[in-house]
Amino acid sequence: MSKFPSGCFVAGTDTGVGKTVVTAALSLRLCRQGVRVGVMKPIETGLNTDHSAHSDAMRLRASACVSDPLDAVSPYRLPLPLAPMDAARHAGETLDVDRILAAFGDLASRHSFMLVEGAGGILVPIARGVSFRDLIVRLGLPTIIVGRLTLGGINHGLLTIEALQQYGIVVRGIVLNQISQAQNSSVPQQNSSVPQMQRESCLQLLRELSGVPVIGPLPHEPLLNENWEQGVERVAESQALSELADLIKADAF
Repeated sequence: MSKFPSGCFVAGTDTGVGKTVVTAALSLRLCRQGVRVGVMKPIETGLNTDHSAHSDAMRLRASACVSDPLDAVSPYRLPLPLAPMDAARHAGETLDVDRILAAFGDLASRHSFMLVEGAGGILVPIARGVSFRDLIVRLGLPTIIVGRLTLGGINHGLLTIEALQQYGIVVRGIVLNQISQAQNSSVPQQNSSVPQMQRESCLQLLRELSGVPVIGPLPHEPLLNENWEQGVERVAESQALSELADLIKADAF
């Protein structure tokens, strides 16, 4: 029997790397394979309304096909697009890890497998002296990292793996997310082969140096911007998500 609760924390090397896409697609794929998946986005910032259909929490809940209370799926929903600690300050709130743990325990009692998505990178502060890394330790979950397949992705990925493992957190693997060519390189595009070389180098070196399974690249899916549900379905059917689901199931079930 695993010493971990049945579940996984989805962490990012940074903000905007595709954590919600990966979490939603993974929950959808596992759900379709008969796994009773529960989802959490413990803290979400940058919300205009608590019940926005486009919020990460609502999207995760829809992908996992669950009707759990939104207050359990996302205990803290804050309006300003800032790091959680500062967004909470502006809202006159203090984020309480025990409240998150209580919501997690409630959801975990209803589902056979939990996916919990972070916000930003693992050292983003939740409260003074408390980061998402500390929350992962308290939850007792192994972690999947989502990173960019881009110039800089090697450093970001290795730093994140090291920072997690220093705290005894098991890293199941890293998912490399494909982004558009325009975002993929800081080098002027006089040579169109350079971005592809950078992607291949990032993938190869992380496989050589990270010491964890490297999944991907996850294909860039433009449909996500036009129709989120259909875009997530396409991602869920990709080879990279198939590999990720198999990896998760091998370790958890």
